[in-house]
Amino acid sequence: MCGIAGISPFENDQDHVSIKRMVNTITHRGPDQENIFKNQLGIFGFLRLKIIDLSEKSNQPFLSKDKKIQIIYNGEIYNYKELKKNYFPTIKFISDGDGEVILHLYEKFGMNFLDKIKGMFSIAIIDSRKDKIFLVRDRFGIKPLYYRLNKNKLYFCSELKGLIESQSRNEINKNEAYKFFKQGLINSTNETWIKNIFQVKASHYLEFSRGKLTEKKYYKIENFINEDLDYQKKSFKYYTEEFKERLLKSFEEHNRFDVIAGVHLSGGVDSAILSALMNYSNKKYKSYTFDFNNKKYSEIEFAKKIAASANLSNDSAILDEKKIPEYLLKVLSREYEPFSSLRILSQHNLYDNFKNDCRVIFDGSGGDEIGAGYSYYLAPWYLDNIKKFDKKKIKQRFFKSVNYIKNNTLSVSDFIKGSFAQFKKPGTSTIDGSIYQNESIYSREFHAFNNKLKIEKPFKSHLRNAQYADLFYLKLPRSLKYADRSSMYNSIETRVPFLDHKVVEWSLQIPSKFKLLQNQQRIIMKYPFRNYVNKEVLYLNKRTIADPQSEWLKTHLKTLFYETVNSKNFNDHGFFNKKNIINYYEKFTRSSKHFNTFLLFQILVSELWSQNILSKEK
Repeated sequence: MCGIAGISPFENDQDHVSIKRMVNTITHRGPDQENIFKNQLGIFGFLRLKIIDLSEKSNQPFLSKDKKIQIIYNGEIYNYKELKKNYFPTIKFISDGDGEVILHLYEKFGMNFLDKIKGMFSIAIIDSRKDKIFLVRDRFGIKPLYYRLNKNKLYFCSELKGLIESQSRNEINKNEAYKFFKQGLINSTNETWIKNIFQVKASHYLEFSRGKLTEKKYYKIENFINEDLDYQKKSFKYYTEEFKERLLKSFEEHNRFDVIAGVHLSGGVDSAILSALMNYSNKKYKSYTFDFNNKKYSEIEFAKKIAASANLSNDSAILDEKKIPEYLLKVLSREYEPFSSLRILSQHNLYDNFKNDCRVIFDGSGGDEIGAGYSYYLAPWYLDNIKKFDKKKIKQRFFKSVNYIKNNTLSVSDFIKGSFAQFKKPGTSTIDGSIYQNESIYSREFHAFNNKLKIEKPFKSHLRNAQYADLFYLKLPRSLKYADRSSMYNSIETRVPFLDHKVVEWSLQIPSKFKLLQNQQRIIMKYPFRNYVNKEVLYLNKRTIADPQSEWLKTHLKTLFYETVNSKNFNDHGFFNKKNIINYYEKFTRSSKHFNTFLLFQILVSELWSQNILSKEK
C-alpha cells in the first residue's frame, strides 16, 4: 500500500518543488520509503507502506532491464503468486512481493494485462519506449487516483490534497456541489470539488502521450453476466454454494500479508461474515469497533457477540464529544473534500486510536451492494418477480417486510414512497430519510442549476440495475473514499474481500428471485455461513445506521454552526438562502420532529471546507 505522484513532462526546478510538495502531503500513505526520480517523461514520487515482502527488494519503482519502463503503484495484487507460476515460471523475480509482477505482465500482454490481475490498485506505467504514461484504476475504484491537465502537462497524485496543494488557485466545481446538496452524492463521477481536477474512473485507464490524454474502459461487468441463466432450473443452494466458494477464494488471496491484521466490526452481517471467514485461516486477528456514549446508537453489543463467535478480541473507541468541533476541522483537513455525515468522524477516530496495533484492516464494504442489503432494493425485486404490477399486492408484501422500519424515523408509507423513488431516480430519495429536500434553503441560482447524474442500465433485471448503480455511482464510491482516507491517514491498509471481481460478478449473476427470499436481505450471504455466525446477528434484518448526528448538531456543534453561517465569507458559491438556513436550524433545535440533519451538516462542512481549505493561501 503506497502513495504515488507525478508530473509530465519535467520542465524546470518548479516541477521539482511541486512534486516534493505533493509527496509531502501524502507521507501518511507510505512512511517506510520515499523516492523521487526523474526520467525522460517527467518527475515522479513514490511512498511505500510495507505490507507484503518487508525487505527493500519491493521498493519502487520496478524497472525493466533496459530501464525504459518504470512502474509505481498503490494497492495489492492478490493473485500475484498464481500469476508468477502460470506466466513466468522461468523468471527469477527480484522481490517476493506482489508489485513486480505488474511490470512483467505489462511487458508480456501490454494493457491487456489488466484482465489477468485481481486486486485493488492505482498504477502509473511510465513507458519511455512508447513515449506514453498510463494511469490505471481498479475495477471498483477501491484505490484513488487524481489528475489534472494544465497546458498539455499532466499532474497526478493518490490524493486530491496533493493536487490542490500543488497549484496556487483552486476554484469550486459547482457541478459536484450541486450533486452533493441536491442528491447527497459523493465520488459518483470523475469530477471533484475542484474545477479541472478529476479522478481516474473505476474500471478505466488513461493514456497520456505528447500532451494528449485519452480514456479507455477496460472492464465492463455486464460482459460477465448471462441473464439467460435466470430462467434455468438451478437451485438456491447451487448459487449460494458457488458464492461461498468464490468468497472463500477471495479471502484466501486477501489473507496474504506479512504484518499484523484486524477486522472492523460494525455489529452487522457484513463484518460478521468477515469474522467467520477468519475461522478458515491459521492467522491471528484483532477486531475493532467504534462506539458512542449514548447506548441508543451503540452496536458494541452485537460486535462483541460476533467477536466472541470468531474467537477474536474486541477493542472499541469512543469519540470525545467535547472535542467534536476541533476534530471535525481536523478530519476535514484529511478528507480535503466536504463529507455528508458525522459518522465519518467516528471512523477516523477508530483508526486514530488503533494505528499502532495493526497495518491491515478487513472491511465489509460492498456487502450491501452484492447481497442486495439496502431496503429500497425491495422495489426492483418486486418488479422483477411479480409479473403483473399489482399495487395492492406489492403494498401487502411491503407491510409484511417492515421489521427493519421499527427503529427508523420514517413511516411505512414514507418507506414505500422512498423505495420506489430511489428506484426510479437513484439519488433523489433514500429509505433512511437522509435526503429530504427543503427548497426554501436554496438560492435561485441553485434551483436554476441542472446537472442530472446519468446512470446506465445495462441489464434486463431491475434489481441488477439497482445494484449496478450503487456499485459504480451511488453508495459504494462514497464508502470506499471514506475507508481509504480514514485508514491510510493512519498508515493502515483496508482490504475488502467482498469486492473481488469474481465474487461481485457471481452475486449479480444470481437470479433476482433468490436475493430476497422470505423477506431476508442478503440471504445469499447469510445462508452459506449460517453455521459460522452468531444467529442473532445474522438473521436480524438490516438496521438503520443511527448515530448522534442530530444531538451533536443541537449541542456540541451549535456554536460552530452559527459562527460558520454568520461568517462574512459565507455563501461564496451562491447556493443557499442564508436567512432561511438559520430559520430552519433554529426550528430544528427547538423541535423533536424529523429534520434533514444531513443537509444541515452538509452546509456546515462545505462552508468550513470553503473557508479553511479552498480559500487558504498557498
